Amino acid sequence: MYFSLALLVALGSQNFLTPVKSAVFLDVVGPDKEPLAKSLCMVVLVPCLIFYSMAVSYVSSPQRLVAIISAAYAIVFLLIVAALVLAQGEPSPWVAWSLYYATETKGVILMPMIWSTIAEVSTPDLAKKSFPILFFVVQIGGILGSLVAVKVSNFGGEINLLLFQSVCLLLLVVFAWAACRYATPEGDEETPLLQSQLPQAPTQGPEKDSKVRVAAVADKDGKLGDPLQTGLDELYKGLEGLWLLLSRPYVFMAFWVSYANLMPRTMLDYQNQVLAVRMFTERSDTIAFFGKVNLLINSGTAILTLLGTRPIIEAFGVGPCLLVLPVGMFFAVLAVCMDYNLVMSTASLVFVCTLAYGLNSPCKEMLYVRTSRDIKYKAKAWSEMYPCLGLTCEEKK
Repeated sequence: MYFSLALLVALGSQNFLTPVKSAVFLDVVGPDKEPLAKSLCMVVLVPCLIFYSMAVSYVSSPQRLVAIISAAYAIVFLLIVAALVLAQGEPSPWVAWSLYYATETKGVILMPMIWSTIAEVSTPDLAKKSFPILFFVVQIGGILGSLVAVKVSNFGGEINLLLFQSVCLLLLVVFAWAACRYATPEGDEETPLLQSQLPQAPTQGPEKDSKVRVAAVADKDGKLGDPLQTGLDELYKGLEGLWLLLSRPYVFMAFWVSYANLMPRTMLDYQNQVLAVRMFTERSDTIAFFGKVNLLINSGTAILTLLGTRPIIEAFGVGPCLLVLPVGMFFAVLAVCMDYNLVMSTASLVFVCTLAYGLNSPCKEMLYVRTSRDIKYKAKAWSEMYPCLGLTCEEKK
């Protein structure tokens, strides 16, 4: 229940924050710069992921980890609110860029962090039964967040929504802390399926893998200065997740099933934003429209996860279910190519995102249940950076 509430708050706040981010950025910077902003997301995200991976290495308590990351983002959003207040609703471009990247990186780090904790205390059988229901509860938060975005004027505009985001981060910490108090890891299920295949140095004995790998870059006599050795240790802690992602075929394929579908979905999303900006002249109307789109997506996902996800997975298995999204994506893109307008673009985007969030995402989360803790937290965080890698065809113009 507490994990569900934490995810509900995380997705709900993201759903009213994303329209604010899009509307402010498109109004202040312009839609022609959005593809560039999306491309540069990875430049901003890599240092954030390195910091997050280092935090995972030093902070063994999941609830403290959630508190640290949430507090960092709360401070960032409060600073953005202060800049918006000082600008009296007409922010400088740097404020719009900061809001854009704070929103994008928050979505990549916070939700996967909570799911990593859930995967750590779940068994495979429990995951098949509970994950669809978890996704259903999460969609309730998405619906509420979308409704908040639709009624943005009633909540006092984007500044109040950003303040509400900081409050939601506090609630996220409270629910995650409560959930971890009652969660008991299953010892037998914690044994990873993906054992390390790295060669072990014979002189290292029972030392941790991180020390073994760092020792591999030392000279033959092992004469590394302490500052350099410490620097290499810290660098490895920050990049270990990326190494795990690239060195484990299973983990890399889990990343690829999401990223390969993200490319056309990003195109659909961007085209929908362009058509919406042409249709609406007021920023509040644009935020409300994006909120309605998210509301449709969350409603469709809620229906699918409540009625269809679990029986579909039990009937066909996780592997075949991962093929549904690529097929649906093909027909959605084809529909937009045949009839390019806001209605068709919105319908295609809602259809694709419902499949992605209602069926593909639960299957993807199940893939991590039987992996090691480092893979659950560090590699998964790097694998979730794929939303920031999506490029649009507009960049070629």
